[in-house]
Amino acid sequence: MSRIIIRHYRIALPRKVPKPTAPIRIVVIGDLHNRTFGKGNRDLVEQIVGQHPDLIFSVGDLTVCKPGKETNIDVAVSLLKRLSCECPVYCINGNHEFRAKRYPDAYDGVYEQFKRGIHTSNIRLLEDEKEQIDIKGTHLTVHGFELPEKYYKRFHQQYISAEEIRKSIQEPEDGRYNILLAHNPVYFEGYALWGADLTLSGHLHGGLMRLPLVGGIISPQVKLFPKYDCGMYEKYGRKLLVTAGLGSHSIAFRINNPAEFMLVELY
Repeated sequence: MSRIIIRHYRIALPRKVPKPTAPIRIVVIGDLHNRTFGKGNRDLVEQIVGQHPDLIFSVGDLTVCKPGKETNIDVAVSLLKRLSCECPVYCINGNHEFRAKRYPDAYDGVYEQFKRGIHTSNIRLLEDEKEQIDIKGTHLTVHGFELPEKYYKRFHQQYISAEEIRKSIQEPEDGRYNILLAHNPVYFEGYALWGADLTLSGHLHGGLMRLPLVGGIISPQVKLFPKYDCGMYEKYGRKLLVTAGLGSHSIAFRINNPAEFMLVELY
């Protein structure tokens, strides 16, 4: 079995919301890119289910969508449907799914097939949408933010304003703990200024290759030593968690960078 590590984070909820009656356990996955761990992703599912999650969040790029190549959505659909048998699943599009959505003719309508495939009562795909979650005596709101295509281009200036985010997903909610699912972490400053108490991201694959005491080496946007490659970060009293993800594409290697998912406990 390919090695999968679990990065565990514990975050205390602020006073604006009631303390939960028990820690809320959230598994965060991302950047699978059609990789499988055992037949039908059995090994991955077993490890996730073994964490006894209350919620599962997917931060995008479960598949691979590249121009001129056939897109396989079966791995992503089957994984999400299997996990939804355990607990509610909330997911967003990464740049790969967004590409198929933005150019339906070029991708033979595969995005609509993906949406139909995950259309179950326990899976919620958030396309610039939000969902209130009242759980264990406290109040969460999860927001799914779809970054416009220009923010994934190589060498793009890495800043997005809080106002631009508001145009897409309105304001965070008062009296609730606001969790933002945003695939690309490099715009953390904008997310924090918007008001996300906790942002969950992926996209950078941990910097592809990692070095001790240095971290990730290069991002998919061809930026050396990406600032938010993997782990926990804080700005303006807001937190960002970035997963190094589970798979890869195009540059298909991960050096000192095992596949991973996150377990986040809110208490």
